[in-house]
Amino acid sequence: MREFSALKRYLSYIGKYRFTYWSIFIMTIGTSVVLNLTYPYMNKLIFNAMEYGNRELFEQAAALCVILVVLNCLAPYRRYLQIKVVRKIVFDIKIRLFEKLMRMDMNYYEGHHSGEGLKTLNWDANSLKDSYFSHIYWVFGRVTSGVTAVIAMMVYSPVLTMVSLAFCLVTVYCSVKISYKIKGMEQDIQKKLSGLTARLSDILSGFTTLRMYRGASIVLDHFQDENMQTSREERRKVKESAVLEMLSFLLGILAAFGTIGVGAVLVSCGKSDYGTVMAIVSLQMNVSVMMQSFGSALTTFSASLVRAGRVFDFLELDCEEQGGSDVMETDLALMPVAIENMTFSYPGEEAVIKDFSMDVMAGEKILIMGESGCGKSTLLKLLMRFYQTDSGKIRLYGRDVNEYPLWQLRGLITYIPQDSYLFEGSVRENIACGYTGKGQPADEQIIRAARLSYAEEFINTLPQGYDTCLSAGGSNLSGGQRQRIAIARAFLKDSPILLMDEPSSALDVQSEKMIHEAMKELTKEKVVLMVTHRRSSFEDFDRVVRLG
Repeated sequence: MREFSALKRYLSYIGKYRFTYWSIFIMTIGTSVVLNLTYPYMNKLIFNAMEYGNRELFEQAAALCVILVVLNCLAPYRRYLQIKVVRKIVFDIKIRLFEKLMRMDMNYYEGHHSGEGLKTLNWDANSLKDSYFSHIYWVFGRVTSGVTAVIAMMVYSPVLTMVSLAFCLVTVYCSVKISYKIKGMEQDIQKKLSGLTARLSDILSGFTTLRMYRGASIVLDHFQDENMQTSREERRKVKESAVLEMLSFLLGILAAFGTIGVGAVLVSCGKSDYGTVMAIVSLQMNVSVMMQSFGSALTTFSASLVRAGRVFDFLELDCEEQGGSDVMETDLALMPVAIENMTFSYPGEEAVIKDFSMDVMAGEKILIMGESGCGKSTLLKLLMRFYQTDSGKIRLYGRDVNEYPLWQLRGLITYIPQDSYLFEGSVRENIACGYTGKGQPADEQIIRAARLSYAEEFINTLPQGYDTCLSAGGSNLSGGQRQRIAIARAFLKDSPILLMDEPSSALDVQSEKMIHEAMKELTKEKVVLMVTHRRSSFEDFDRVVRLG
C-alpha cells in the first residue's frame, strides 16, 4: 500500500504537463502492447502457412510485418517526446525545490545540515528523470504486456497457459519476497548517503584546519568508516539483486521448456497445430520477461520512489508563513519598535528571553549588551520574523510583525551580521543585492553606496574594479573589505530600521576605524539596534539595553 501511496504523490507533481505526460504514456504502453501481441500472431500465421501451404496466410503475415516495421521506426520519436516532457517536469520541480529552500524558516536550517538540502536539490531531484522516464514505463509496460499476453494465450490454448502460469506464480512469490528485503536495504543506504554528504560538506568547509592539525585525522577516519559501512550495504544489496535476477531467469527458462514440452504433446495428439504452439511460446516469453524483470524492476522502481519521496517530503514541509495582505500602509510617524512582555525559547530548551519589553523611539540608537547566550542576536532575528515568539508582542510602526507580508516587513529593516556573506559574482552584483526597487540599480547608485561605505578606495584597486569576480564567501577579500561591501548594501537598501550584530568585532584597528566612519553616515536619521560587547567603541548611541 505504501507503494501506491507514494505513486499517487509521485504523479500528482506532474502539474501542467499532466495531459501531455499521460498521452505519451498511454501511446507508449499501447504501442508496446500492440507490438507484443502482433509478433506472436505473425508467427502463428507464418508457421500455419508453411504447414498447410496457404498463400493467403503468408500474405497476411507480410502485411503485419510492414505494420511492425512502421511502429518500430516511430519508436525514436516517442522516446524524444518522453525525454522532452520529463526534462520539463524535473526542471519545474527543481525550481519549486529552490523556492522552498528560500522560504524555509530558521528552525529547519538550524536542525538540518546544509548537505541534506543540497542532496535533495541535486541527487534526489535528478533521480526523478529516471523515475518519470524509465522506471514507471518499464514497470507498467511490462505488467500490461504480461497481462495482455496471458489473455491472448488463454484464447489460443488454456492448457498451455495454465502450465506457463504455474511457473510464473513461483517466480512472482520469490521475486516479491526478495525485493522487499532489497527495498529496506535501499532506504538504509539513502540515510547513510545523506550522512556522508553532510560529513563531506563539513570536511570541505574545514579544509584549512584539517591540513594544519594532525589530530584532525579523526574526522577523516570517521568519514572513511561511514563510507565503508555504506559500501558494505551497497554490496549486500547488489548480491541480493543478483540472486533475484538469477532465480527469475532460471524459472523463466523452466517455464519456456515446460510450455514447449506440453505443446509438443498436444500437437502429437492432434489437439493443436504448430502455429498455435509457436504463438504460445512467443507470448509466454513476454510473460517470462515480465516475471524475470518483475523483481528487479519493482526494486528499482521502489528505490526511485524512496528518492522521489524525499523530494516530495521536502516540498510538503512547513515553511515561513507569508502572512499579511499584499499591500499594507506603513505610518513611519508611529513608534518604530515596541516589544511587550516577549518570551522566546528554542524547541525543547529553556526560555532564552523572558518577559522582555522595550520601546524604541524614532531616530533612537540603542546598544544591546549582555553575556554570551543571553539572546542578543536572537532578538534581532525575532524582529525580522526568522523566529516566532512564545508569548508577547513585537510591533513595528504600530503593527504586529505577523501582520506584515514578509517581503514588506524585511523591506523595513536592514541587517548587517557579524560576518556578512558575499556571493560568487562581481563586486557590482554583490552590492546590488541590497537594492529593493524595481529592476536593477543604476551604476551611479552602486558607486555612491560604495563611496559612503569607504569601499570605493579598495574596489578601484581590484583588477577589474566593480566587475572583479569574487569567490564564494568573498574569500579573496579581507574581513574589513567584506564588511564594507555589506555596509554598501545597507546604504543601497536605505531602510528606516538598521540592525547590526557585532559588525566590527573581528576586524583590525584600521578596518574598524573605517567601518565606524561609514556607520556614522549610515545611521543618520535611522532607528538603530546594535549588538556589541564593547561599548567604548561606540559613543554616538543614545542608551544601552542589557539582556540576561
